[in-house]
Amino acid sequence: MFKSNVLRFCANVLKHREMILLLSARDLQSRYAGTLGGMIWAFVHPIAAVCVFYFVFAVGFRAQGPSHIPFILWFVCGLTPWYFFNDTLQVITGAITANAYLVTKTVFPTEILPLVYIISGLFPHFVFLTLLGIMMSMFHLPFFADRLLVLYYLGCTMVLLLGLGWLLSALQVFYRDIGQALTILLNMWFWMTPIVWVQNIVPAAYQGVLTSNPIYYIVQGYRGLMVYKTPIWPDMHETVVFWTITSVYPEAALVLLAAWVRPAFPGARAIPRMAPPRPKAPT
Repeated sequence: MFKSNVLRFCANVLKHREMILLLSARDLQSRYAGTLGGMIWAFVHPIAAVCVFYFVFAVGFRAQGPSHIPFILWFVCGLTPWYFFNDTLQVITGAITANAYLVTKTVFPTEILPLVYIISGLFPHFVFLTLLGIMMSMFHLPFFADRLLVLYYLGCTMVLLLGLGWLLSALQVFYRDIGQALTILLNMWFWMTPIVWVQNIVPAAYQGVLTSNPIYYIVQGYRGLMVYKTPIWPDMHETVVFWTITSVYPEAALVLLAAWVRPAFPGARAIPRMAPPRPKAPT
């Protein structure tokens, strides 16, 4: 069943690829529509976030990363995948209710909607990666072909977003509290992930809890490839745990979409058409 769902999704992506790209471009444009700065804000937000976090933790709390690694580089490398995950997941959660006018069309595959926002979220993520690359050159970190493995972790993030996005956007149709609860959950998730603190402070008895956190796997993957002079490849045990946990979300979500969401929409045309809420950075 899982294999058939994956194949059906891939077929729908290929069939509607032009629509996906068009909707992604429109979403990206709508983020900065009506502003004087326009796309400049895509660069200002990451820089401002890095400056604020750095001042609070490095200057105020005098936080430190692993030895021999500049804290700012270590921190930004962990913040880069988190911002992509955090921002995109909040928008995806409202994907179905925000596009009810599309979902009510029987020829429209609901499952491609989260992918639209994942693709549009790649642009701010690449801005973060550009900022990270500039910082790496400032600290004289050499480039290795192995560092391109970061694309694997980007793919991991997209798959995780796709599964969670399907699940949460489907639940959001019936329970509008999901979006509000998600904001709280993501703030807790941020502080439970070693982004501003080093994982070594966690007692050995609780290290397994970190491993079961899929974002931990991604953050550590980015850091292992980008902040060390010799890239560190993925740990096999953590890789198996990540994909085992991540594979649960798409299957559960696709079943929910097929069983509940699609049958509900013929009689649910009163669902308001509203823009997905713009996410806020964790505080």
